[in-house]
Amino acid sequence: MALEGQQDGDIRAVLALSRAEALAGTKRRLTLPEGQQIVIPVPAGIRNGQEIRLEGRGQPSLNGRKGALVLTIALEHIEPPRQSRRGQSTGMIMLLTALTVFVMGASVITLYFTVIRPTQLRAQTTAASVTKSTATSLSQARDTARAGATARMNATATVQTQAVAQTKVTATVLQHIFNQATSGNPVLNDSLNQQDNNNWEVDSKAGGGGCAFTNGAYHVSTLLTGFFSSCYDHSHIFSNFVFQVQMTVLKGDRGGIIFRSDPTNTKFYLFRVGQDGSYDLYLYVDTSGSNAQLLAQGSSSAIHTGLNRPNKIAVIAAGSNLSFYVDQQFLVSIKDTTYQSGSIGVFADAQTNPTEVAFSNAKVWTL
Repeated sequence: MALEGQQDGDIRAVLALSRAEALAGTKRRLTLPEGQQIVIPVPAGIRNGQEIRLEGRGQPSLNGRKGALVLTIALEHIEPPRQSRRGQSTGMIMLLTALTVFVMGASVITLYFTVIRPTQLRAQTTAASVTKSTATSLSQARDTARAGATARMNATATVQTQAVAQTKVTATVLQHIFNQATSGNPVLNDSLNQQDNNNWEVDSKAGGGGCAFTNGAYHVSTLLTGFFSSCYDHSHIFSNFVFQVQMTVLKGDRGGIIFRSDPTNTKFYLFRVGQDGSYDLYLYVDTSGSNAQLLAQGSSSAIHTGLNRPNKIAVIAAGSNLSFYVDQQFLVSIKDTTYQSGSIGVFADAQTNPTEVAFSNAKVWTL
């Protein structure tokens, strides 16, 4: 069950419309990253949050096929929902906040597609026209070209500055969400020093390794390189929640958490952290690891590197919004609607070396 290959080349953006445009329908001209312009027909009666999906208009993925261009409709001047006098649940408030964050993050892409990129193309066209003018206009053409280049540089710098600022806002909001979500009492609070009513899996795996309580912690191990050993809590099914556990790689390569899992059919999300400071998120759809879909990857200085260095791994799963943390610090957030509920588990992954990982202090807060 080796994990490999990125399957997704989708480009996501927000398409802002007035209420009149949404009611009557309209057309929008967008410029794709490679410079191609396309006209997007917007049907009459489209609703806020509805998606327009254009297959084959995204970026090439590693399998050679192009992903889709996915546009999320955002209607202007929409009143935010008013809070009931009885008060909304903490989980619902966090979910609405997370949705807002994703719309904010995508607005930078929308700005690039609908404003900055067309401006760049017009500047390029103007520069090309002036270059073809008579010899007496060469000086003016050079000045115009320089002005166009400066405008392009300024536009690029603006997009980069906005992207950096938006990333900081997103991280700050999601950090606040985590702090609020974990401020109450967890519904599952297990030290993992021994078996209890949570009924964690205890067994031996084919090829060596397994799941066992040893020396006051829950140890998961595998001897076969290119494979991982998974161990589940068999007593709970969770839908919207925060799951956190402390993980220490004792030897080998990597470990992590599994959530919203259907272990019988090998369907789950798998978030993996390496002792080299890397992380990634996969969507498993069947027993074949080659069909697993890579949803996110990266590295972070928040991850304690090396063996015998504990890291607290956490996920907030609120509807389609999945956000990940290490030692209470935000790492990455994505949207995916594939699985909505399931069991939780932990695992050890032997990338190139036999691996053993110790887990302790598992906690779950429901939203």
